[in-house]
Amino acid sequence: MSATANTRRVLSAILVIVLAGAGWWLWSERMTAKPDATAARRPEPFVQIANSGGTGVNRVLQERAEFFDPSPMFLPTARNAGHDALPSRLVAQPGQIFADFAAKWNVAEANLPSYGADVVAAAEGLVDVMARANEAPFAGFGESGGATRRVEARAAFIEVKSMRGSSLISQALAGAAVPREDFAPLEFLATISAAGLTGEPLLVSGSGADEVDNFFRDYLARTFRLGERLAPGVYRIVIGP
Repeated sequence: MSATANTRRVLSAILVIVLAGAGWWLWSERMTAKPDATAARRPEPFVQIANSGGTGVNRVLQERAEFFDPSPMFLPTARNAGHDALPSRLVAQPGQIFADFAAKWNVAEANLPSYGADVVAAAEGLVDVMARANEAPFAGFGESGGATRRVEARAAFIEVKSMRGSSLISQALAGAAVPREDFAPLEFLATISAAGLTGEPLLVSGSGADEVDNFFRDYLARTFRLGERLAPGVYRIVIGP
């Protein structure tokens, strides 16, 4: 009886071990994923230089390079005008500075006048040399095309103004016997009352010549009769050549 019991126990232990090993093998087969056939053929990631081929991937890379290229456009790249080689006619040869273009004549030699070829008589003096071909060297300078009136000769010009600046009398003095022709403008102040000129005109700014100042002071009082022409008040008299 005891031998039979021991045999059963040994067989039971062996069976348990076999079942446990089979269960462990099945569990390990399920947990370990087998690689897919399509995944095994998929290429691994890599880096390469895109060329100018016609594939779709290369066109996408070229478009990205055109829009996202950070390099300045003035540098020679494949996308600017200076990248290609220049034609041979535009390339400077050794020792050459400018291109050898054909000459373009705008004025024919036959149309050029022959200056100095005419035979003329020699001038006798410097005046003849200056007058030759210079009858009116500055003709037309400053002209507006309108007719100019003839300027009458005068000895002086007198202008009487009020203290506010308004002009009352403007007259050219043609017959006045002024002691000198070249004199600076002078200015007087005159006071006129109801009875006429009050005293002699007061000299404010002289002409630089006493004889001219004294002449016009007497001329305003006696010849021009300033007191008989104006109403009572204070006036400025400006006299110039």
